[in-house]
Amino acid sequence: VLSARALPVVMPASEHDRAVAVVSHTPQILSSLLAARLLDSSDTVVSIAGQGLRDMTRIAASDADLWVEILSANASPVAGVLGEVAADLLSALGSIDQGGQDVLARALRRGNDGRDRVPGKHGARSAPTAVVPVAVPDQPGELGRLFASVADSGFSVEDVRIEHVLGRPTGVVEITVGEAVARPLVEALRTGGWDVRA
Repeated sequence: VLSARALPVVMPASEHDRAVAVVSHTPQILSSLLAARLLDSSDTVVSIAGQGLRDMTRIAASDADLWVEILSANASPVAGVLGEVAADLLSALGSIDQGGQDVLARALRRGNDGRDRVPGKHGARSAPTAVVPVAVPDQPGELGRLFASVADSGFSVEDVRIEHVLGRPTGVVEITVGEAVARPLVEALRTGGWDVRA
């Protein structure tokens, strides 16, 4: 493993099976089930899809036959995690139907807390970050010019996401940086003539 420059993580087999059920196998099923809802939707509904749906359904494009084999080989842990998710969904459904905003808010905040545990780049524990949104014309060279501006300003980028604006030749590039450098980066980019939406 080390000679392949991979990172070995040693754990008991049962812990491994539960771990991959949580971080890999259940997300695959949920992504596929959500993407399947689009088959019952009109072209108009699908045409207004945004980045959130693209993020949630990206892995639904995976090979279905391969995933049947993977899921079958880890059936019991996956079933356990899916049962927990199903219970959470039923609770959220009940709170929406009955106007239980406290229950729904608690579920969403637990999601915030869980998302905060996802490792940052290079597998490191996530440090506080902020997103700097910049409107960029959809033209050749504009992304490169933006990244050069960020580099020239001396800031390190944690992550990047592009949100395409529906019906317009523009994208919003969401640059994730350390929380402490977000404001200086905004000022540097605005000074450089960029349309920062922060």
